[in-house]
Amino acid sequence: MKFFRLVLPAALMVLALLAPLAISSAAHAFFGFGGKYETVQPQGETVRIKAADISDTARFYAFKDGGVEIRFFVVKGPDGAARAALDACDVCWREGKGYRQQGPNMICENCGMAFNTARINEVRGGCNPHPLERAMDANGDLLLRVAELKAGARYFATARK
Repeated sequence: MKFFRLVLPAALMVLALLAPLAISSAAHAFFGFGGKYETVQPQGETVRIKAADISDTARFYAFKDGGVEIRFFVVKGPDGAARAALDACDVCWREGKGYRQQGPNMICENCGMAFNTARINEVRGGCNPHPLERAMDANGDLLLRVAELKAGARYFATARK
């Protein structure tokens, strides 16, 4: 009994300290708080995505221009080329749903059409992810022009969220 009097207060204190973390993690997972988008900041007239962050698993980013959040993704295609596109297309953008990745394909969350990552930046129009002009620097980092991202604001300013 003496053991419980000594251990119980310490155990309750540990639980009290860990409970907010567990609740926060569960809320993020269940309700999607935090979302899938990592906010990027421009460096002058360029947004830089580090080479180490580019893989065959798409990473989603958000660039804020005034009150508009411009969302895009970067993924390495099967040919090894870095691909970048808005998380929107010319057809379904009004729904504001974007894409998700399933294996080597990006799937439109609105209509369900699949687009192989090899097609990103190669095919435009229709439900294809809207391509972003991109360049690579000597370190392999992906460079996106801020003006190019801002031009994509029209896909997000009035889209449903």
